[in-house]
Amino acid sequence: MRTRIIGVALAVACTLALAGCNDRDDKVVTKPKSPTIIDTSITEPPGGTVPPTQAAPATQAAPTSAKPAAPAAAKVGDTLTLTNTKGVPVDVTLVKLVDPASSSNQFLKPKAGNRYVAVQWKIANNGDAPITDTPNFGSHLIDTDGQQFGNTFGETSAGPAFPPSVSIPPGGSRLGYVTYEVPTGSKITTIQLQVSMMSTVTGQWNV
Repeated sequence: MRTRIIGVALAVACTLALAGCNDRDDKVVTKPKSPTIIDTSITEPPGGTVPPTQAAPATQAAPTSAKPAAPAAAKVGDTLTLTNTKGVPVDVTLVKLVDPASSSNQFLKPKAGNRYVAVQWKIANNGDAPITDTPNFGSHLIDTDGQQFGNTFGETSAGPAFPPSVSIPPGGSRLGYVTYEVPTGSKITTIQLQVSMMSTVTGQWNV
């Protein structure tokens, strides 16, 4: 009997462990922190409300208003609220996109057939604990062909570079450019960023 009880306990423990492995929930955030407010009110017809004689018969279903349009996806200038691996809320703003961007180093330039693209990021810590993250290594550019490009160590004349790692106290923020190298003919359509390299939450902006 004791052996049977131990076997049942082990089976339950394995089931719980497998369930825990499935708890990881990667998600992509695309809605700005302050979405456009959509007026969903219904305008009355001229002269006020519809007279009772013109009201729809009781047997007919009442007219329904059209569904409000979904908030537009984030774009350059918008702020998304993300979280790092420790669950600290972080506001990320894609401040500016410079495409193409000129190298600020005469010895470090894009390869032949490539160009630099610079993105200015602002990272704000809205949590109660300091954060130390590497947002530039968690960001990517994606083109119309679905090709994805990470950051490069090149720097541009667009402005000061974002450090490889930042430590931000509660209520603080950091601002800087991250440089990417992409083929000259690539058209960038999407920009993504994870506050931490192992974060399960990705912010996405449309260009």
